[in-house]
Amino acid sequence: MGRYWLGCSGWAYADWVGPFYARGTPPAEFLPSYARVFRTVEVDSSFYRPPPPSLVRRWASVAPSGFRFSLKVPREVTHVRASEEEPEGLLAGFLASLAPLRSSDRLGAVVLQFPGSFRVGATDRLAALLDRIPREFPLAVELRHASWWTEATRALLERRGAALVWSVVPHTQPPPWVTADFLYTRFVGDRALSEFGHVQRDGTQALDRMRRLWDEEGRLATTVYAYANNHFMGFGPGTVEALARGLSEPPVDLSAAARPRGQTSLTGDRAPFRAGD
Repeated sequence: MGRYWLGCSGWAYADWVGPFYARGTPPAEFLPSYARVFRTVEVDSSFYRPPPPSLVRRWASVAPSGFRFSLKVPREVTHVRASEEEPEGLLAGFLASLAPLRSSDRLGAVVLQFPGSFRVGATDRLAALLDRIPREFPLAVELRHASWWTEATRALLERRGAALVWSVVPHTQPPPWVTADFLYTRFVGDRALSEFGHVQRDGTQALDRMRRLWDEEGRLATTVYAYANNHFMGFGPGTVEALARGLSEPPVDLSAAARPRGQTSLTGDRAPFRAGD
């Protein structure tokens, strides 16, 4: 199915109605429309609120065969202060809720996203969390503080088979370690932009650099997940389109999201390419 799984961080953005989704598209149709263009998505909302099992079942039923969801672990797990405790059973319940995705081969990876204040002094906490997530869940870990860039950290991730997230975010440049059989990249950007209907920034340099890292440092990884946040260039789908173009992938057909379900193209003569096919 191809090495590259390219998508956006989320799909439920009102600003995409018109530029990406057809005008008048109801929110319930966003995911099916998105999946006509891309074959993977990073679920950002799970970071703020664990999705109820009924919602995960709906995602699994709506997404086409071969589509994959990567989900952030709830922040109550990763952003707990030393004086606090995460809600009992939260992590286990979150992982259990992903059963419909796992059983249908629609689960990409789960992501532990830590804040910039999380430093290497919390190694024991990181190690404990790595142990609590069973190995049948592909795991990616986003660390943003430079104190983590040590051989001890690398060995910890390698022992679990967890991928270090190659984040493209201000004030952070993680090393291009390959600590799992897959790579996980997030094009994050800053929070200065507030409208997301079109590309507003030139991210070419960062996209080119990441493609070189995938080809050189990450050449042995069999799978690459890459997700674009709206904040990176102003429009997630446009970022993925530019990323695929630089990989010499077939062009991403963004117009497929706005077509009626079942229509293969504007002319009706071929099925649209989905990023990563």
